[in-house]
Amino acid sequence: MQNIAILYGGKSVEHDISVLTALQVMQNLDKKKYNIIPIYQTHNCEFIIPDDYTNPKTYIGEVEKFKKVTFAYGKGEVIVKNLFKKRMKIDCAINCCHGNSGEDGTLNAVMNLAHIPITSSSILGSSTCMDKVIMKDIFKANNINCVDYRLITADDDKESKLEEIVNALGFPLIVKPSNLGSSIGINKATDLKSLSQAIEIAFYYDSRVIVEKCLENFKEINISCLGDTQPEFSRLEQPLSWQNFLDFDKKYTDSHAKKILDPNLGKGVIDEIKNISQKVWKIFDLSGVVRIDYMVKDDEVYINEINTIPGSLAFYLWKNKYDFFELLDKLIQIAISRFNRQNKHKYTFTSSVLADYKPNSMNKYAKR
Repeated sequence: MQNIAILYGGKSVEHDISVLTALQVMQNLDKKKYNIIPIYQTHNCEFIIPDDYTNPKTYIGEVEKFKKVTFAYGKGEVIVKNLFKKRMKIDCAINCCHGNSGEDGTLNAVMNLAHIPITSSSILGSSTCMDKVIMKDIFKANNINCVDYRLITADDDKESKLEEIVNALGFPLIVKPSNLGSSIGINKATDLKSLSQAIEIAFYYDSRVIVEKCLENFKEINISCLGDTQPEFSRLEQPLSWQNFLDFDKKYTDSHAKKILDPNLGKGVIDEIKNISQKVWKIFDLSGVVRIDYMVKDDEVYINEINTIPGSLAFYLWKNKYDFFELLDKLIQIAISRFNRQNKHKYTFTSSVLADYKPNSMNKYAKR
């Protein structure tokens, strides 16, 4: 039996969605092969093991009287603190955290220090995909088509920045917090007043805000990718909404939200989506399962964003290839394989710098 840690929760507006993803994962892990270690991250970034961890109501409000967890760095273990300390070997961690303090590379870094394989992309890929401006800067640097955009920060002169944005992009516009997901804090602006209001709302969630040129009458197309150095592709989906973008309720609470699987797109469009997905997989050092969102208008493909920890781990896009049990098996195998491969690299270098060191001679060793 392998001990599999499920990481979920976190200091994120997507906290509750993370809990739902984790509950789905725990329900579908093969209990004959894996021993589940639920490690919940509170809103205050404490790690605990809940008692009634399969009950969604456990996570409403403050959580108390649970076992606290720390990581034994370099040991591949967790330390569970109750009346006594108990050390547990962790064979792999499944990252179910959406948004900040989980999807943004922070948990990847913790697991890296703890010497535990984790089912998500590299620290680099996770962090750069979390910030929409950085992500799109990388798209542009690699000649990958995306809508035009501008960054505004909390310390910018708002009046002059608004003028610059409107002159460059015109209207309508989409305003988003740069480091947020689940459509929270996103608004459409059709004039200067609504733009100013949308930016103020976005600043409530982030000090960096991205303003994008708004495409209209387009198809939103999503694809999931799975793998390590080389991805395989899921079927495509087209979410349908009366809005220009899916808000939080449409994504997660509307049971009648409609999607078209295998939408009617030309072969050239489908091939381009897969080619771009292959390209960004390598550029961002992606791994595990991700979902990449596109917009298609008049057969022109625009990449929108990369989700390194998609909701429900995008299992619904893989049903024609793998059931959820098999998808989780593959994620664990990918994470362990990547971990073992990376640990073959050399991370130490023996030098005479410390042995030769003499007081007051630091200039000799100063980095140039």
